[in-house]
Amino acid sequence: MHLKIQRRNGREYLSVVQSYRQGAKVKTRTIETIGYADAYADRYEDPIAHFREYVDQLNRNAVAQRQPIELSFGYSDVIDATAAPPARLGAAIALGCLDALGIRPFFHAHAGQERFPPYAARVFEMLATERMMHATSKRESWATRSAFPRDCGFTFSQVYEALPCFSRESAHIDEKILRTWKNLAGERDMNRIFLICGSYAFPIDGGSRRASVAVAIDEGGMPLGIHMLDGRLEPSKFRESVDELKGRLDSSRAVVVAGGLRDLGPTISELAGTGDGFVLYQRDFESSPDLATWAEDESGYASIGSGVFMKERIAQRTLVDGSQLPVKEVALRGGGYATTYSHALLVSSELDLSGVTIVQLYRELWRQAEPFQPLEADFSSMPYPTSADDHIRAHFIVCYAAFFALRMLRWKMGGAYNAADTADALLRMEGVHLQRNYYLFNYRSAVTDRIEEATGIDKARRLRTRADLRAIPGQVKKSFE
Repeated sequence: MHLKIQRRNGREYLSVVQSYRQGAKVKTRTIETIGYADAYADRYEDPIAHFREYVDQLNRNAVAQRQPIELSFGYSDVIDATAAPPARLGAAIALGCLDALGIRPFFHAHAGQERFPPYAARVFEMLATERMMHATSKRESWATRSAFPRDCGFTFSQVYEALPCFSRESAHIDEKILRTWKNLAGERDMNRIFLICGSYAFPIDGGSRRASVAVAIDEGGMPLGIHMLDGRLEPSKFRESVDELKGRLDSSRAVVVAGGLRDLGPTISELAGTGDGFVLYQRDFESSPDLATWAEDESGYASIGSGVFMKERIAQRTLVDGSQLPVKEVALRGGGYATTYSHALLVSSELDLSGVTIVQLYRELWRQAEPFQPLEADFSSMPYPTSADDHIRAHFIVCYAAFFALRMLRWKMGGAYNAADTADALLRMEGVHLQRNYYLFNYRSAVTDRIEEATGIDKARRLRTRADLRAIPGQVKKSFE
């Protein structure tokens, strides 16, 4: 509610009104008629100031008392074709996580500088927020921008115009995220870091271009940094990522986690030569008949849940120079792990880790794949000429910010639910417009309850306003502080 002042016959006429949205238009309704301001001059020194304070008090009382909201609909009312877009509570929460990671302050600190478009911050927020919840194209994200918690007053072409900025600043964004996270959670243990390495195909210029990424995580699964690579994963690429991330994070040892390698032996030798480690997928058993015999033997397998059975052993691997390296081999049956064979095998240098922990580390590849996966729609018909290098680097840094923010939210939730369940819950937290500024939310689950509890938001509220939604990112950010 606010005080409305109208000029009538040279006098100021006062009333208490409330603004609301109807379709694409903003309308007002009168809550209380006050009258001419000068009629109160004998009672108040400044009638307008007095009644402004009166309206402020009405708003405070309404919040404190949580008075019932009365809405009315005719029996034959029809759906308005120009109805207001849905209110996306999940997107507001995701946006608050990105704010807590310092994304907004980073861009605001550079606003107005050369090659920093004024809309760059909002484009980044929009793309990363959507990626936190599901993999969607830039066009789809832009097409639903009216439902985004903040104004997105930029064209579709400007979305792509911002990508070179993201590419150029990717290293600084990475540094900002980690620095902010350390301020929130404290220093992390860097003695042993894990590099989750994935390779992706980008549909560019009618063909396919490969680019790879290594995401460093700590022992608790929280991200620490990203290193982007051109081409497929191979021993020299692993060495580049290991050296880069170990040096940047001041870590003494890195453990590479990767799958589907053609040159497993050289990769193991390359990493072992500098004391670094690995968790790798063994593609075939032709060079290791003893390994195949052991894996095919049904004895020793035990269930680890979800239809997966596992067994493990310590064995020796011969390196390129002929020396022997003790490794832990983990054989798996069921659960979608097996491909050509009836079983799958992981090999790791980390003898101190249990077989289950090694399997969990390998699953990090799957958890990385969906948020980082490029979409053909983003590369097939770009509305602004963006170089392949800039587009790929921008894609990776946006995906990394979304990946980090979702991990941070799950950390705040105590790790109670996995990434897929958390992202799906955020996506479903959507309200439909009723009347005035009120939106009805009708989805609730144990996951949404935990999200709201962890981020300090009123749990399972049925009605919210646009103003409530605009305040959510700030509430979420504050909950991390």
